[in-house]
Amino acid sequence: MLKTLLQLWKILTPLDKRKLLLVLILVMVMALMEAAGVVSIMPFLAVLSNPNIVGNNSILQKIYYLLSSPSSQRFIMYLGFISLVVVFFSTFFKILTQYTLNRFASLQRHYFSTRLLKIYLQQNYEFFIGRNSSTLIKNILSEVDQLIGVMILPALNLISYGLVVFAMVGILLLYNPIIAILTACVLSTFYFIIYYLVRKKLDYIGASFIEANSERYQSCQEALNGIKDVIINDAKQGYLDNFESYSRVFAQHIATRDTLGQIPLYIIESVGYGCLIILAIILVISGKDVSHILPILGLYGFAAYRMLPAAQNIYRAITQIKFAQHILNLLKPEFELEAHNRAMLLQEQGLGFNRKIWINNIKFAYPERLDQPVLQNFSLSINKNNSIGIVGKSGSGKSTLMDIMLGLLRPQIGDVWIDDIKLTEQNIYLWWKIVGYVPQSIYLADKTVAENIAFGVPRSEIDMLQIENVAKQAQIHDFIVQQLPQGYSTVVGERGVMLSGGQRQRIGIARALYRNPQVLFMDEATSALDTETEHAVNEAIQSLSGKKTMIIIAHRESAVKNCDFIVYLQ
Repeated sequence: MLKTLLQLWKILTPLDKRKLLLVLILVMVMALMEAAGVVSIMPFLAVLSNPNIVGNNSILQKIYYLLSSPSSQRFIMYLGFISLVVVFFSTFFKILTQYTLNRFASLQRHYFSTRLLKIYLQQNYEFFIGRNSSTLIKNILSEVDQLIGVMILPALNLISYGLVVFAMVGILLLYNPIIAILTACVLSTFYFIIYYLVRKKLDYIGASFIEANSERYQSCQEALNGIKDVIINDAKQGYLDNFESYSRVFAQHIATRDTLGQIPLYIIESVGYGCLIILAIILVISGKDVSHILPILGLYGFAAYRMLPAAQNIYRAITQIKFAQHILNLLKPEFELEAHNRAMLLQEQGLGFNRKIWINNIKFAYPERLDQPVLQNFSLSINKNNSIGIVGKSGSGKSTLMDIMLGLLRPQIGDVWIDDIKLTEQNIYLWWKIVGYVPQSIYLADKTVAENIAFGVPRSEIDMLQIENVAKQAQIHDFIVQQLPQGYSTVVGERGVMLSGGQRQRIGIARALYRNPQVLFMDEATSALDTETEHAVNEAIQSLSGKKTMIIIAHRESAVKNCDFIVYLQ
């Protein structure tokens, strides 16, 4: 348990830790207020049961004179009012503390999710090749929610209610150490036995819960992303059955977790009530009169009233933390990626492109196939404002070569040079500022045409003149203004479902041109276009010849026939 909490502490940022310490200070004050509320009841019950006790108790005498009470009845009223005020104030403070705990935990959900998304977005391209996007989305949204709900919030409650129990036991120790120790031992023994019996079950369902949650997300994403294939191939029932199976397991494990956390509640309530009855019998047998028994029972009864729910919440927090241990084990390595993020500092000499791109004797193989290099002993020099076509069959390494030139992939041997500067993790961001890229499959967000062309630019900062200019170059302007109902303000739908493949491709070309890049990379950019449109787009591309450096990948030689140079990959 302590090891798990220490691991949780490590993934918090310094700012999170400072906020947590402030919350814990508030929790300690709340525990003291709870103790004050319990202590305030005893003088009231003592004087209520025997008003003459004031003359025999020095503390009550001082309070009596301090309050300037004209009579015993008025003194009892004052004590009752003071106790009521202390209890109400402690209750108000408890509500405030609980809100603070909930707010801290809820904001941590926001911070963790945002932080994890930032960590993922700062990873290199190779990181995403071997990871399922549904797993990453699940980590950012679902697993972070689970971490907050069944680990961080329970951990805060564990500390909060632990201090309350500690304060209650401290009060009882001051009054009667033997009874206090016996009470603490009885409660601890019951909870420990129950936890020992259920901990293995919690460990098992915690691991199974992670798997079920992962399968739920993957089934949803695969079914919805490939909805056309799912419908045509009648694969709906298969995905539905898979989702239904794991969703049921997911729900059952939550029910089991919550039930295991509530088991002791009813047992301990009965035990606590029984202890009070036994205490009353012992006091009667020992010969104490009612004036002594009533304050003692009031003290223990009120302490139990505060302590038993706290003890139950402590136990439930421990079971939830045990259940969530696998979630923490899953997310901890993800947060540790933060330490390995690529440095974003730009080199002092900057990065300019004035002469040539030079690929020097590279060798590249994908991590899962290191013994099968895609490119080996490959060199290439591209002069500024030249156009080069790269032709080859599928699997010959065309797209891999382009990804290496873009800086998305790093070769195992060799380097890419821009003029006299080697492309590195430190200057790759400067390189991306001066290149445009048109992939084979264009991603369109569920936003307007203008926002998709100016991809990533805030709506208020979009240059509409440049939007129209690049749209004309990509042969898509007339379609946008004549056939789309709201022109450039038309929302294209998720993944551009309202547009044809050729229209999406031309928007992708316009996007690549929007930032007026010096180097234009085109990966099968016209493969989805019909012959007439391809010819028109190629004319637009060729109009840039001599003005921009262009690297064009194609299956057909006809698509690159006007390039200055053509490279054939075997």
